[in-house]
Amino acid sequence: MHVKRWVSDLDWRFLLLVFPLIALVVFFSLSSSSDGSLPPLPSLIFNFNRTVPFNNSSDFLSNPTFPRRPEPKDQLVRSRIAVCLVGGARRFELTGPSIVERILKVYPNADLFLHSPMDKNAFKLSLLKVAPRLATVRIFEPKVLPETEAQARVLTAKNSPNGIQVIW
Repeated sequence: MHVKRWVSDLDWRFLLLVFPLIALVVFFSLSSSSDGSLPPLPSLIFNFNRTVPFNNSSDFLSNPTFPRRPEPKDQLVRSRIAVCLVGGARRFELTGPSIVERILKVYPNADLFLHSPMDKNAFKLSLLKVAPRLATVRIFEPKVLPETEAQARVLTAKNSPNGIQVIW
């Protein structure tokens, strides 16, 4: 009972102000080296593993044995990328050219997979003629599927906040 009252009497705003400051002081005191100087900022942020000790930031930039992280662009160029387009081509005249220019032509290992219905907007997919790598294109005729009694019981709008949204 006495501890509960002590906890409720604490000024929590003051503690939330003081604790981060104390944490910063502890962090910088633990991360400082023996000579009192802090290691370079990138090693604090990115947690690099140093192979050779260095004293100042010019060593950090000039040391060829220092392991560097690959640039994000280099990683993407080496990686396999799958661009999957599924659905109708309603606004494809806007998005299609930017997908081709900014992804498929920039990254050589990017493949495009397309699964779209044959509808009034399917002609817009012809913008993909200039795409460098089309892995799979499937344009299908939409069909109405017969509904069984079990499906009708499960796929009902009863007690559903949005109902069933069917486009015919």
